[in-house]
Amino acid sequence: MLIIPAIDLKKSKVVRLHKGRFDRVTSYGLNPEKIIEDFITKGAKRIHIVSLLGARDGKIIEEDCQVIKNLVKVRNLVAFEKCALQLGGGIRRQQEIRQFLEFGIDYLIVGTAIVLIQILEANFTISDLSKAYAFADKKFIVEREIPEPDLIDKLKPETKEKIIVGIDVSRNSVALSGWLVTMPVEPAWIIKRLIEKGFTRFMITDTTKDGTLTGVDVDVFSRIITKVKDQNDNNIEFIIAGGISSEKDIETIANLNLPISGVVIGKALYEQKINLTQLIKRYQK
Repeated sequence: MLIIPAIDLKKSKVVRLHKGRFDRVTSYGLNPEKIIEDFITKGAKRIHIVSLLGARDGKIIEEDCQVIKNLVKVRNLVAFEKCALQLGGGIRRQQEIRQFLEFGIDYLIVGTAIVLIQILEANFTISDLSKAYAFADKKFIVEREIPEPDLIDKLKPETKEKIIVGIDVSRNSVALSGWLVTMPVEPAWIIKRLIEKGFTRFMITDTTKDGTLTGVDVDVFSRIITKVKDQNDNNIEFIIAGGISSEKDIETIANLNLPISGVVIGKALYEQKINLTQLIKRYQK
């Protein structure tokens, strides 16, 4: 199981949000390049990078793009053994996918742009989405949320291999657009549909727990993964995130009889609740 430390960016600053809320931000005043070097030195084989404003607004700003380029450069200099970088937050266009892969990012987390298409295929309408967004005090703009409705059809199999579909969960619904909006569609149903369409990598985040340090709710992940197990094979990757507060949480996850490939850890690292070096030695395979 991969132990995946997280770097959340907001205007080039390393921050953490409480349950994805931009009115509850903790800024750590840390240098992103120094952080990634530290993670790699401690043995990380994959690092999770997110542009928070990109997730909310549908496009990664140039300031964060430059930081991302710098992080790739540091990885290339420091990683004597391969350390993969996965990037998410506002990636919704084929051109952006191509651009970040060319930067040297190994995996791209795409959520809203892919998940929304499945919701429409579940017989929800644009009007339904507009109402859900309005309920969250957010305007639904099709060109921003689904800029390329045929995105999935455009992706070649080798590109799909580089895509991690972000399945953000709020109770038994899916969260969209930086977690501001929820739709009553079962996450497991969406994953099943996307496996049929050739996707093999998924990151499931419990948005009700993320950034809270209150402990992981393993039932959330067990319920979803168990429902797609009959469709799962050894090629499917499930990464989970949300609520990790201690090594006990990691131990609990490691002991689950579930095909979990990795776990993302954020705030617990920055608040020094967890020793990354020890976790990697004990649990990373």
